[in-house]
Amino acid sequence: MNVTRSSRVTLHPLLFKEEEDSWVVGRMDTGEFVELPHEAVTFLRELNTTSEVRSAWRSVQERHGQDIDALTFVGDLIDLGFVSAVDDRPVGAPAKAPSLARLRAGHVRWVFSRPAVACVLVLVIVGWIASALRHDLFPSYHSYFVVDSPSVSLAWNTVIFLTALGIHEFWHLAAARADNVYARIGVGTRLQFLVAQTTVSGLWGSSRHVRIRVYLAGVVSDLVIVSVCSITISLAEPTGFALRALKALMLALLLSVAQQFALYMRTDMYFVLQELLGCKNLYADSWDYTRYALKKAYASAARRPPPIDPTLAIPWHERKPVKLYSAIMPLGSIVSLAAFAYATGPILVSLFVNATEDLVAGSLTGDPNQILDGALVIGVEGTLQALFLWLLLTKHGPKIRRAAARLLRPRRSPPDPASRPARPLR
Repeated sequence: MNVTRSSRVTLHPLLFKEEEDSWVVGRMDTGEFVELPHEAVTFLRELNTTSEVRSAWRSVQERHGQDIDALTFVGDLIDLGFVSAVDDRPVGAPAKAPSLARLRAGHVRWVFSRPAVACVLVLVIVGWIASALRHDLFPSYHSYFVVDSPSVSLAWNTVIFLTALGIHEFWHLAAARADNVYARIGVGTRLQFLVAQTTVSGLWGSSRHVRIRVYLAGVVSDLVIVSVCSITISLAEPTGFALRALKALMLALLLSVAQQFALYMRTDMYFVLQELLGCKNLYADSWDYTRYALKKAYASAARRPPPIDPTLAIPWHERKPVKLYSAIMPLGSIVSLAAFAYATGPILVSLFVNATEDLVAGSLTGDPNQILDGALVIGVEGTLQALFLWLLLTKHGPKIRRAAARLLRPRRSPPDPASRPARPLR
């Protein structure tokens, strides 16, 4: 869309929150937030008042004595979805409705009251005490096999874990909804992992206390289920399939909680760490610094001018955490991918090969058990892996195409990171 300084730009309702040396600005109805300098906020507020690009540009000049690229900034605002109309012509797609839109703050706010939180804490402690008294704090891997058939055990554990995962994500959403924060539940990828995730970027308009509460809600829900299972085992003393099913669920959830501490990925505990360190976009900033360090080393070896340090474009108090995390994150990612290549990948290949052999052999001999085993493994794991690949290509396909395009066109000087007015928050 052609935008000029004489254009009239209408913005969606925006939330403005002042930080130490910048502003967090965004739409509560979509959860899209960015970090902006004071000059950009002056521009936006004038635009809200007059809708005139020229007037907003002049306001920045008069108040801050700086000339900004108004047209490029308006283009960034359109890309972010902050603009509703240009010269009375609608811009962009309508906002997606949040997940479980009928769930209101009043329905769930009481769950996060101090008495309710205290009861949850007591329940978790009692559950762990029950496990300790049974000398069974962490179920063994044998608990995974609820029946003799590995394929039936795989199908059972997959269904039960996905159900618990849905509960995990629901409580992230509920914690956000208790503070009227936009949230959507979906699926995505982290490295080689297929994950469910709740998008709550609208939290940047809330207090740190609310943000940490939302990030911890999923892990707490997992621990509550584990504790309920443990207490049930101690009080009801189930046997057979019931006992094995409860222990299998406990094992899956405890492994899931442990996975949340893989801080080299954007897990729940990563976001808690980001809050405690006072950073806005620790993961992306650390990747930028890692790429800068590699380019700097190459430039030094090739006797070329060093690149610009991207941490100069972020607040000073974030620079040290970003540099420290940039050492942890690539190492963790490399170890995780190496473990997948060494163990998990071959296991999956072997699993599919064995399942195919069972399916073929069962079809030739007329053995229904072999056919069922092969079909269940291929159906369950095949569906999960196909979903992972589809999401991976959907998410990273444009990046791959852009990288290929950069390789095919002449090199240009890199832009100054400090010149970007908007810093997306994720």
